[in-house]
Amino acid sequence: MNSRDRREINRCLDKLTSGRRTPVADQYNLEAEKMLLGCLLLDPSLVREVIVEPKQLSGGHDRLLEAMITLTNSEEDINRATLLEQLGSSFMNQLNIGEMMGAVPSVHAYKNYEQIILRTGRKRELRQAATTFLHSNVTDEQTVNRFLSSVRNIEASGGRDDEFKIKDILTEMYQQALDGTVKRGLPTTFSQYDRLTNGHSEGQFIIVAARPSVGKTAFALNVAMGHMKGKAFGHLYSLEMSKEQFLNRMISAKSRINSQKLRDPQTRFDVNDWNSYSEAIHELNKENLYICDRSSVKIADIYANTRKLIRKHPDMPHFIIIDYLQLLKSAANKQNRQEEVSEISRSLKSLARELRVPVIALSQLSRGVESRSDKRPNLSDLRESGSLEQDADVVAFLYRDDYYNRNEVSDNTIEIIIAKQREGPVGTVELGYEKEYNLFVNREESNGTTEQMANGN
Repeated sequence: MNSRDRREINRCLDKLTSGRRTPVADQYNLEAEKMLLGCLLLDPSLVREVIVEPKQLSGGHDRLLEAMITLTNSEEDINRATLLEQLGSSFMNQLNIGEMMGAVPSVHAYKNYEQIILRTGRKRELRQAATTFLHSNVTDEQTVNRFLSSVRNIEASGGRDDEFKIKDILTEMYQQALDGTVKRGLPTTFSQYDRLTNGHSEGQFIIVAARPSVGKTAFALNVAMGHMKGKAFGHLYSLEMSKEQFLNRMISAKSRINSQKLRDPQTRFDVNDWNSYSEAIHELNKENLYICDRSSVKIADIYANTRKLIRKHPDMPHFIIIDYLQLLKSAANKQNRQEEVSEISRSLKSLARELRVPVIALSQLSRGVESRSDKRPNLSDLRESGSLEQDADVVAFLYRDDYYNRNEVSDNTIEIIIAKQREGPVGTVELGYEKEYNLFVNREESNGTTEQMANGN
């Protein structure tokens, strides 16, 4: 655990454990509970409206609320007689429901009492989480992240948003449409792709899938460069290639230097290559980019690193690219690989939503596509788990004719098949793929480059 995380943990624990020795009676707001129950006794129709559960009330009050819910579900009236039948006379005398009813100024204030009870409950849960963390005496990164995640989940819970007003939201949406300020995702610079997908939006889980060597990694790196051109901060996780291999591919794409030359620049570069190489390195040096090439990286690590960099660069949009999904390991022990991939898929979707960043995960396809006459992938070809299709907001397949028909002269065309898009249409976009440069370009740009290559330029 680094010093920054240690300081955050200490601040969090100082705040949460200040009342951990508080007597149990003081961990509940008894007056708010009495007022809420008084409202329900005066107007039993409100029982169907409350979101407070019996377990969130202190001893005695929990039994009264549970009895009222039981009577409501049974379509029985709530009154002294039915409650006496449910709870018994000695218990009813202890509660003094007459006092509860007499203390209520207005039943319309029940929501206020409900919110007080919910806030008190959240504080109680936070203290319990902090106490459990302290008693565990474990401070490895995964345990720390799990504790911080539980704190965020507790803080985020709060029932309904009673302030929601559809008129305000619709007015804001209309004004954004009128002003041309409707929120768009991060652009890739591929014009047709961006028109079809509206870019990659925060909270989206995007799967890019293809057979090996079709161009998944090259496409992801080109997407990353497009996002960074839009001033976004990139988080790249390579479970198969080193940082240097990733950067070499980016340099090749930016400089249009054949990637084979980059294997031995000293003997293969000419003067123009050196100029292009230096310029590409200078441009990449200015990008906001983090690359992790640890093959053992876990989703908890990705979460922690991303959270730290978002905190360090809060004014920038962020995005995550994972190459590739099937190499990730699940934190939980699963019976089989399909269950493990399902867990990974759900975790990546949750990560995208919680951190409000697009997560782009590369994925392998099953070999089943090879046995069909039409080799274009479809959703059933996603490898190892149907949950990938279910969890993903966007599924994009890459397809090249020359991958299967190697005797044909390549026209540098690659199809990006949007097979699923939760908030938009499906369809196919054609891009130019200049494989020797690891470069994807808009189709019209690729045609010009192909002609130059044919003419020996």
